Amino acid sequence: MEAAKIERLQAYDGEDQITTSHEMQIRLMAEKAAEYINVKSGITGIDLACEGFRDGELITISGPTKNGKTLLAQTFTYNFSRQGQPPLWFSFEVPARQFLSQFSDLPLIYMPGKLKARAMDWFEDRVYESFAKFNTRIIFIDHLHFLVDMAKQGQMSIEIGTIIRKLKTMAVEGNFVIFLLCHTKMGRHDGTLSYESIRDSSFISQESDSVIMVQRKPDIADNAARARIEFHRRTGVMERVVELVKIGNYLKERAIGREESR
Repeated sequence: MEAAKIERLQAYDGEDQITTSHEMQIRLMAEKAAEYINVKSGITGIDLACEGFRDGELITISGPTKNGKTLLAQTFTYNFSRQGQPPLWFSFEVPARQFLSQFSDLPLIYMPGKLKARAMDWFEDRVYESFAKFNTRIIFIDHLHFLVDMAKQGQMSIEIGTIIRKLKTMAVEGNFVIFLLCHTKMGRHDGTLSYESIRDSSFISQESDSVIMVQRKPDIADNAARARIEFHRRTGVMERVVELVKIGNYLKERAIGREESR
């Protein structure tokens, strides 16, 4: 390398200059003494596995159609709002009237007055608008494929990977926690679901901080379901199963009887 370039780099003092781990730790502690967000789901088993949800995290919730993804997200929403952290919701899946009617004792939620699908720039603007106006740091997206340009069938996995990385970057840079709802692959799901069951792209699980799979369990009871925390990078938990039951409009943890636990 030429001497002039070496000399210029030796004097470089930009924000991305090389620093020591000790200097970096001091800077980070000065910038952020505590998490901006650390909320509980209100479901004990999930909270034990995840130790709450924190800013910078991208959480994927997946499962077959009509198996409780949105219901779990709405349960989280209700409990987050009660903790003074009302989220921003992008409910592409159902109309606003139907979405709001599914809550009992309607919690405080922020929503765009009108949705625009397949528009990441618009989505990012609404996230930062909500943060600027209402200090919202929790975002729900129901569901991923409304952010995807479905016309790009030949590049679907790459398109999804680009969006997932954008969401993860937003979570880290904006100190948000983003919950992303995703469909599973088509076909029957009689066995145990895993993150490999998620539709269209392996990038979803690769970039997520945690994946929670949800599945109804009609063999146990009409209103029974199961959440399986496939992994959580921060806590190291893997394949943690939490039994659930729908009571009223929300999911609760279901006590397991002696016969079931065998």
